[in-house]
Parts: sequence; C-alpha cells; structure tokens
Amino acid sequence: MSKLLLAFVSVASFACTKTESSDILTSGVYADLSAIGDGTTTDVSATLFLGQPINLNYLDLTGDDRLIASDGGEDKTMIESEILNVVSHHAEFTTSAEGDEFEISFLRTVDAGAPSSLATLPAGFTPDPPPTTASRAAELAITWSPSATTDTMSWQATGDCIELASSPITGDTGTAAIPANTIKKRMGANIADQCTVTVTLVRSRPGELDSHYGKGGQISGQQRRAITFTSTP
Repeated sequence: MSKLLLAFVSVASFACTKTESSDILTSGVYADLSAIGDGTTTDVSATLFLGQPINLNYLDLTGDDRLIASDGGEDKTMIESEILNVVSHHAEFTTSAEGDEFEISFLRTVDAGAPSSLATLPAGFTPDPPPTTASRAAELAITWSPSATTDTMSWQATGDCIELASSPITGDTGTAAIPANTIKKRMGANIADQCTVTVTLVRSRPGELDSHYGKGGQISGQQRRAITFTSTP
C-alpha cells in the first residue's frame, strides 16, 4: 500500500464514496500505481480515483473496464479488493529483482484508456537487525546494505501503541537516524506503554505514468524491508 493510500485509510471508512468506472472518462481519473518488491515477490497495485484523491471517490471497475499487470510477457488481470471502503487492485508476481519492469494497463472501450504505465524496481537491500527494545526517548539508528544508489529512501513506523510516523531519508548512505521522541505513544484510553513496532524501509524509483490519466497521478517501483522491535517509553 502506498503512502498516499495509507494517509486516507484512517478516514475512508466514513468519508469515501465509490463511482462506477464505466460512467467516467479516463480524462477524469487520478491513478495511484506501484510495484512493491519484498525480495521474493512483487505486489503490483492500482487505485483509481474520480478527480483528485483528496475527495476519496474511488473507482469501482464496471462494464468492460479492467486493469492488467504485465512483467516479462506474463499478463495478469488485477484483482479488486476493498478494505475499510478503500477500493484497490492487485496482482502478484514471483520476482523481485532490480530492473524488473512492470506495466499497468487500464483497458476499456469507452475511450482509449491508459494502456501503458511503467514501474521499474530498484535494487533490493537488507537492513541490519535492530535492538530488541528501543526507547522512544532515544535516537534510533537504522542501517542497511548495499547502499549508495541514486534512488530515494524513506521509513515508516507502525504499531498498536504508537502514532503512525514516517519521514524521507536524505540520500542512500546505508544509515539513518530516527530522532528521539519522533515515535510517539498513541493518545487514548487503555493504550499500552510498550508494544511491537515495525519500521519499514522503502527504496523508491519514479515510474512513467500514462498521460491519458487526465487528473494525473503517481507511480513508482519500490523495494520494502521491515525491522521489528519492542518500543518502550
């Protein structure tokens, strides 16, 4: 799931709407597309919006509209899923190598569709094991290898007792620091002082979005790796 999609999930259950895609021209569509590798497989994802995504109006594919993901001559129809009223489409491939190029095609007969958006995977990497426990009041160092690519890096932290936290990383130097008190305990009753936290490191490369999406969009190839530890006060 992309950062854009994650940002909307928390409010989507009561704020989003769905529109049948067969009623909409591609000129009115915004696309959030990605290919996310984990070192073994790649999840190709597509979320289509009517207008700008801030409106939370998701396209539900109807009529003869379909999304096709392709890699190395292998074509897969993307399967629709709905979580907390968020509509997305996915296809999984059993490859996750640097340079793998995935094409996402929005095929339809109401107009020309958007037949060719491309996402290329950057190189994979391995994070070093974190400490077993880490205090939120102290800086947390994260290291990984290999490094020194020209692709962008970022991190995101999730856990039952913390607020969602994320940040870009300056350069791909193989090391980053999460400053003290960046990860914060979640507000509310009966929130534990400590819990298991997952920090996901993301290496991302911009893709090529089909220009037929009239409201624009974003596309990237990513490699994601996760570390876990117990977060304490």
